[in-house]
Amino acid sequence: MKIDFDFEKIKTNDNYVTQKQEIEKLLNYYFVNGRPQFFIKYVDDLFKIIPNIIHSFNLNELLTLVPNLHQFFYTITLNEYYVDSQKNIRNNLLLPFSKNLIESLSQNNFKKLTYKIEEKNYLLICRHAVTRGMYAPGTVIYSLASALLRAKKKVILVTLGEVDNKFLKLKKFSTNFSIMKPGGDSTPLKQLNNLTHICKIFRPNKVITEMPVNVVTALYHINITSKILYWSPGFTEVPWYDKIMLVPELADKKKLKEKRNILIPRSINFDLLNPKIKKEVINNFKINNKFTCKNFILGTFARYDKITLDYLKIVSYLLEQNQFRKIILAGSNDNVAVKEYLKKFIINNQAIILGQSNVHILGNICDVFVDTIPFPCGSSALEMMAKGKPVIGIHSKNLANYKNSRLQNLMVKNKFLLNELLVKLENDKNFYNNVSKDSIKIAKNWDNSFELVKIIEKI
Repeated sequence: MKIDFDFEKIKTNDNYVTQKQEIEKLLNYYFVNGRPQFFIKYVDDLFKIIPNIIHSFNLNELLTLVPNLHQFFYTITLNEYYVDSQKNIRNNLLLPFSKNLIESLSQNNFKKLTYKIEEKNYLLICRHAVTRGMYAPGTVIYSLASALLRAKKKVILVTLGEVDNKFLKLKKFSTNFSIMKPGGDSTPLKQLNNLTHICKIFRPNKVITEMPVNVVTALYHINITSKILYWSPGFTEVPWYDKIMLVPELADKKKLKEKRNILIPRSINFDLLNPKIKKEVINNFKINNKFTCKNFILGTFARYDKITLDYLKIVSYLLEQNQFRKIILAGSNDNVAVKEYLKKFIINNQAIILGQSNVHILGNICDVFVDTIPFPCGSSALEMMAKGKPVIGIHSKNLANYKNSRLQNLMVKNKFLLNELLVKLENDKNFYNNVSKDSIKIAKNWDNSFELVKIIEKI
């Protein structure tokens, strides 16, 4: 697809309308084309420009363009300068957005929303109500919804996107659970009006979301009576919401000194991490890809923006050491560069590069999971451990608290030691079986929904 935006107009044009149009084109190209990594070159200039341009946005534009800008900045800088980038996003995008959003809400006659809360009522707002695929927060939303229902709460789930059968079955078997979804012509302004109406009628005790910046941000700035809690899937530098809920992998001592940040346990239902897959589906994949009993299958399932050059160098080295090793890479976004780098391994059938896939099928095919660097995988690694598949990787500074969800004897210092570890996993059945059992234990320890609900009740 030919680039159809003019970045020089964004940088130098004094007409806000023209700048806005070009930004929309840039974002559209980025997301439609699998988030190409070369867009990193636009980041520094955009950080300088965006605060002034935001001032020209109307309410609908604020609630449409800024979430997309946030997603752009967050994903494109994930591996380049992840920690510093979060602060830059907060200072150069979110704070100017917040200031202008408050003014725009006032101009559109949105006033403080006050009501007497119903203690047992909870409102969950998410991007997608799905438990499979590459949308990791969906499993947490499901686990939280089911835990609240078991605790005799009434739950309304508002999803701005898809709904899968797992959520529909939960609705079918619980009269205290409702799912609401905006119509196809819904704008952020309509969504906000609908949410304020729901809050007036339902009067939730708590509103919980996994979206750092969206229409829920506007709901917060209206000062609704209900507390709004944000479950962070990775982005932590959020300047709004009453509480920021952080799992151990995201909560360091410095973060927890801030009163708004609160430590919560990991909580994903174990059955979501390891659903049953028919053996014939697994066998058909192996036959179609010419796998034999001699093959040892590595796997990595993540957004392709996590598949860095350093990671690819490691994978290449591991594949070169043993011709019977194969790797399956699967995920969303741009994988052209990955295919080019691993071209010789694709040709000799050692590397299989897939788009967004059912990772539970692939997970049952693989023998081990190779963690990404410099920033590790989250739910996909956990899903592999739930299947008894060891997660191996190289230590990096970004591993941080993710160490708590890894077996330490499977995390090494360099690619040479990683190869030695692989050799041991390939040849020592007792060692493999022991780390497989330990991996399952770690995954089961993520199911802490009862404890999580107790914490939420006390907030």
